[in-house]
Amino acid sequence: MTILENKNMGVIYGLLGNLTLTTNSNDISLVSYYKFKDTVESYLESDKALKSLKMVFLDATYLSKTIKDLSESEIKKINLAKALIANKEIIVLDFFDKGLTNKEQKDYQRLFKKLAENYHKTIVIYTNDVTFFWNIATEIIYVDNQKVINTYSKNEDIPNINPPIKELINLMRSKNLKIDNYKDTKDLLKAIYRLKENENEISN
Repeated sequence: MTILENKNMGVIYGLLGNLTLTTNSNDISLVSYYKFKDTVESYLESDKALKSLKMVFLDATYLSKTIKDLSESEIKKINLAKALIANKEIIVLDFFDKGLTNKEQKDYQRLFKKLAENYHKTIVIYTNDVTFFWNIATEIIYVDNQKVINTYSKNEDIPNINPPIKELINLMRSKNLKIDNYKDTKDLLKAIYRLKENENEISN
């Protein structure tokens, strides 16, 4: 499955499930929960270390910190700083939203929008949170079990997904009930009725 080839620059939003990102380009930075040795300063290993930390909303005090001094969210921010120093064309964020406050989400919205618009970066946001950076995404890709369910461009009317529906879908899957992702209540109800009919057929 390839979603990065022949794409325009912008923000790509990976939602609901695992997605294997493949591309012919080697110009990719993956921002994940990657642990590093020694201090942040030695890990960043650049004269741009402080500048990149400030871009991800961290200050100079972080330069002397080690991995044991940092939260998971802070480690991802430092890995983002490392990606900014590498200055690659595509930045893939692996569940970067975990642990961010509302204010931090807004800060990173501005940062990623700036990277996409001013520096022509492609930002791939890989998350299960429906609301994460929704308003800045130029393309929304719904994924389940490495299968693309649907894709919406910025010019389309992008539907909202009700979080309780997502929770119900996850609950049904946990009980080994076969069900796909549905974008609205009507589609989900149809699926539930089909499951009920199947159960009735089996019991009869």
